[in-house]
Amino acid sequence: MIGHAERIWLLLVALTLAGAWLAETGRAGWPLTLVVAGLIAFKGRMVIDHYMEITAANPRIRRVLYAFATVVPLLVIASHGWGDVIKRLTTLQ
Repeated sequence: MIGHAERIWLLLVALTLAGAWLAETGRAGWPLTLVVAGLIAFKGRMVIDHYMEITAANPRIRRVLYAFATVVPLLVIASHGWGDVIKRLTTLQ
């Protein structure tokens, strides 16, 4: 019988494969970027909640990790929309 951890793991694997497939076959643009950012956010939250068992941790630690799982997808979106600006601001010349 498949347990809860195994079901979560299978879901994460399926989402990873779906993301890889989308990246290879999808057309670059805002819809794909938003889907990938959503997958990153969902998978990050699943790992935090189900494998790191943060739901029982100190609320401050939980908030920091949840913020991280929110900021990373936002950075993906920002890099798609404002990649040239970010590149210009972070290039040393």
